[in-house]
Amino acid sequence: MFGLDKAATRIVQIGALIVALIFLGLTLSYCHERGQARKARAEASVAQATGKALDRVAAETPIIRQEQAEKQREVDSIEGSDTRLPDGYGKSLERVRRGDKPRHP
Repeated sequence: MFGLDKAATRIVQIGALIVALIFLGLTLSYCHERGQARKARAEASVAQATGKALDRVAAETPIIRQEQAEKQREVDSIEGSDTRLPDGYGKSLERVRRGDKPRHP
């Protein structure tokens, strides 16, 4: 090969193999790091969106609690809202909802 003896040819082949392996290792390392960078950007994006959503919920929480308190006061003002419903009321309500005829005329 190119006028070299067997030993020199073997050294050149081993050198070329080493260079090819180094190139392959660097290429794989680059691809892996690029994937890690993409993953980190995606996680940062999710974290940012989650943070914004939590900030919005934290800002709206007092308003929601106030609305719930107002609704509870309105329910408490209804006469009989704190009394227990009669036994079988849910079953009768479901029967009416379905449009079934009453069992007792």
